[in-house]
Amino acid sequence: MPEVELHHDGHPKYRRMVRFDWENTPLHWVPGDPFATHMMNVLHLLLPEGERHFIKAVLEASSLVDDPDLEASIKPFIQQESWHAWAHQVVLDHLAQQGIETAPYTERLRKTLSMTLGDPPKFLPKALHRWWLYRRLADVAALEHFTAMLGQWVLQNRGLDYAGTDPVMLDLLRWHGAEEVEHRSLVFDVYQHVSGNYFIRAFSMFMTAPLFIGWWIAGAKYLMAQDPTIDAKWRLRDWWRAARQYKLPGPWQLLVTTPVRYMRPSHHPGPEAVTEMAIEYLEYSPAAKAARERALSQGKAEVG
Repeated sequence: MPEVELHHDGHPKYRRMVRFDWENTPLHWVPGDPFATHMMNVLHLLLPEGERHFIKAVLEASSLVDDPDLEASIKPFIQQESWHAWAHQVVLDHLAQQGIETAPYTERLRKTLSMTLGDPPKFLPKALHRWWLYRRLADVAALEHFTAMLGQWVLQNRGLDYAGTDPVMLDLLRWHGAEEVEHRSLVFDVYQHVSGNYFIRAFSMFMTAPLFIGWWIAGAKYLMAQDPTIDAKWRLRDWWRAARQYKLPGPWQLLVTTPVRYMRPSHHPGPEAVTEMAIEYLEYSPAAKAARERALSQGKAEVG
């Protein structure tokens, strides 16, 4: 592996304004495996709304950050997350063209996240508004732990390649995964800087992990029910099968090992993934290459 210069391990460098052409991407972009396809498709439903709340929480916490290096990393983090939300939103439009309407699910998710990751409820005393921000930030740090794990998984596993996965969709997943690995420490470091309370952090993971997995499974069931081309139901054994074929991260990894590692008092996201692997993929990614070429042809910096 060639040596790669790092900006700050675990913090973002800049936004990569990638674009994807979905015209030739089939409905079941993991060939012959609608279950694995829709399990991964749930990310397109979960991430846009989630990342909008990530941005809002980090922006509000930024006024409490007095470390210049940490403060400087917040802007590229927000830029990256906003572009992620946009890229996945476009996939939802593509799904709608293929007969899968996602609005009923995403509207329920939006209402739920507005209650848990949004502004303080009106009945909450102002004295607890700071605690509410810490809790939201801790929730985001817990979710970023999952996205970093998923990013590392999709970068290093080759099951989707062997299955003949649509290359455009695989590039989107790996581009996003690589940027999640690249900025995996940012929210955690902001939380530690402004609060650092272990009990809030641990409780957030304790509550967030089952909700995240629950929404993921519910989303896969919803997508399979909406798919006009299949007559199949979501089954746990299909998840185990896909995990054995390295098409999906396994249930045990998501439900147990990932949350447990985060709950350790000494936890830091740094060792959870490899920044060099992420940066190398971003140099290789067809979409990221095209974004660099567009920026150069327009005489602009890559951040846009």
